[in-house]
Amino acid sequence: MDKLKKREDIKSSDKWKIEEIYPNIEAFEQDLKNFDQELSKLIKLEKNFLENSINFKNFFVQDEKTSRILEKLGVYANCKSDEDKGDSIYQELNGKITNMYAKYNESTSSVIPKILNTKKEIIVQYLDEQKKELQSYKHFFDQILIKKEHILGAEVEKALSAYIPVLSENSETSSYLMNADMKFGTIQNEKGQEIELTEANYSNFMQSKNREVRKSAFQKLQSTFGNFKNTLTSTYTQTVNYDSISARLRKYDSSINMYLQPKKIPVQLYNNLIQTVKDNLDILYEYYKVKKEILGLNEFHLYDGYVKVIQDNEKEYTFEEAEKLAINALSILGDEYLTTLKSAFTAGWIDKYPNLGKRGGAYSTGSYDTLPYVLLNYTNTYNDVSTLAHELGHSMHSHYTNTYNPYITATYPIFLAEIASTTNELLLSHYMYEHSTNKTEKLNILNEKLDLFKATIYRQTMFAEFEKNAHDYVDQGGVLTSDYLCEMYYELNKEYFGPNVIVDDEIKYEWLRIPHFYTPFYVYQYATSLSISCYVAENIINNTPGFKEKYLEFLKSGGKDYPLEVLKIIDIDLTDRKVFESAINLFRETLDNFKKVYNEK
Repeated sequence: MDKLKKREDIKSSDKWKIEEIYPNIEAFEQDLKNFDQELSKLIKLEKNFLENSINFKNFFVQDEKTSRILEKLGVYANCKSDEDKGDSIYQELNGKITNMYAKYNESTSSVIPKILNTKKEIIVQYLDEQKKELQSYKHFFDQILIKKEHILGAEVEKALSAYIPVLSENSETSSYLMNADMKFGTIQNEKGQEIELTEANYSNFMQSKNREVRKSAFQKLQSTFGNFKNTLTSTYTQTVNYDSISARLRKYDSSINMYLQPKKIPVQLYNNLIQTVKDNLDILYEYYKVKKEILGLNEFHLYDGYVKVIQDNEKEYTFEEAEKLAINALSILGDEYLTTLKSAFTAGWIDKYPNLGKRGGAYSTGSYDTLPYVLLNYTNTYNDVSTLAHELGHSMHSHYTNTYNPYITATYPIFLAEIASTTNELLLSHYMYEHSTNKTEKLNILNEKLDLFKATIYRQTMFAEFEKNAHDYVDQGGVLTSDYLCEMYYELNKEYFGPNVIVDDEIKYEWLRIPHFYTPFYVYQYATSLSISCYVAENIINNTPGFKEKYLEFLKSGGKDYPLEVLKIIDIDLTDRKVFESAINLFRETLDNFKKVYNEK
């Protein structure tokens, strides 16, 4: 492996142009002072912002000005610190921004409670009187006012707000326990060496060609979590109990409704996802049967699920080749998309290669007043090519929403956030497969797509069913115990993995290590996003008349409406099952294609 270069040794053409935000630290520090001044103005305006429509307008105009400076500062500090985590100068800047966000949030924390304790008619009147400057705020206030009937008295809300830091400590406690205090001991690697098992290297052991290595890693990690099942059950049940109490006090009919109703997402959608997946478990069973046959195993255990069935595609792709592949694959989206996409490679959006001290992984970031930057750690693999297409999907989405929306509606909701990125992945996969003449390369492309469906549609839906069952049980007066949760999770695994997989007893402890469960009713969005992306990609590939234009309109829509309303732009209604079914059908077709190519001579 080549030695990593220092940051200063990376060519400027291979780095993102963060200096377009601030040319130097002095400019950053000056804007930091500007932020302090603007925040002081905002604090003064907050005191009387509900007295009349002029004060109301002035506050929100000032709030936008203040927020935009803070977000720009945040992007710069975060990106510069991620360039080299060992650079204390930028770590300090990042620390300053964290403090600034805390200061801003504290200064504006009473704004929404005050609005909710004001008659709706007054807010509507203010918006009407100041519609020239606040016209774009209609959806913003609608999202606040939709919670009005579920708000308790001012003093009660104030008391609950004061307790939130205490109530949220259950998530932090579990995180400290799992990431700092828990030790998993050692296992022998393929060479017979004793290696400490950690959460960080667990996935590597689970992909080992040596079955005893992955079995040992699986049993040791899961059973260690089992040793802490009572403590971790306690932290999780605090989250579920708090939600159930809050839902009851706020007059929601269930915990899940408390999370979905403010976004105008019906519980029917959530249930449809689960039911559609469960009605189509046969294809997942077939997927595991194929893996079992290729691996030549008499018994297929859970710890065999992550080992690769196809030899690695050793072909390397330079960044220049990846750029060409991404452009060619995504040119199907049309000239308008393609022109902007090409500029991403020349205008300084992308930080390409690893360097000494650079943050690992990849992401897309930016604000309303910056470029939509992409951080990569490109090392010439096919996965890196796919990651490039994925992150550019996020950045292109951000570019369009920022370009075609005012600030207040430019941020798209989390529910829609993964659609553009995953659509790009699917389009790249389709292009790569269609243009490949190498059997191993084709099988790797198909296998990656199969694994994407397995991990995102099926596994995340299983998680979604687990947490809905847990919350429903408490809402109906049940008491969660470690035995109840472990048994419930074990039975779900038996159902989802099916007759071709031996569901090992230790899997009942796996739920204890899933941090997403402390953010209730979040994981289902992974499955909905991939389902939508399959529908989008299919229509684009099939050149459905007018669909590309609708998709671009969708990318430009930002957060101007609720997610399900925005999806109507691309003819999607998630309250029926056809989008989920189309994703399952693509999984089925991909598996059939994989078997066909694998059996070719």
